[in-house]
Amino acid sequence: MSEFTYDVKKVVEFLGGGIDESIVFNLIGIFVKSVEDEFPALEAAVNSNNRPQIHKVGHKLKGSSANLGFEAFRKLCEDLEQHARHDQDFDYTGTFAKLIKEKELIENWYNSEKSNYGL
Repeated sequence: MSEFTYDVKKVVEFLGGGIDESIVFNLIGIFVKSVEDEFPALEAAVNSNNRPQIHKVGHKLKGSSANLGFEAFRKLCEDLEQHARHDQDFDYTGTFAKLIKEKELIENWYNSEKSNYGL
């Protein structure tokens, strides 16, 4: 699913360059933690078809992933957010399953890179 090859240098470039990689990696760590914190609420909302909550959490995750250039993750959040916002029937469960896979790709990449940044 992911079109983005996870690489801190690419995130630095996406952010406009000139930023220390370790700072960017710490920002990615904050993103990973916030996703972990928000996912239970999104999962519960999807499971109960609580569209206002899907919209709210999807919007938040969309914004934070967009800020780091995690395009595949952002797009899935946007799909959830927009359909829920307009109270439309949609494959929320299937899209959430794809989002879980993308989340895992980001987390696995982040965890594999931690030692390179002294974490």
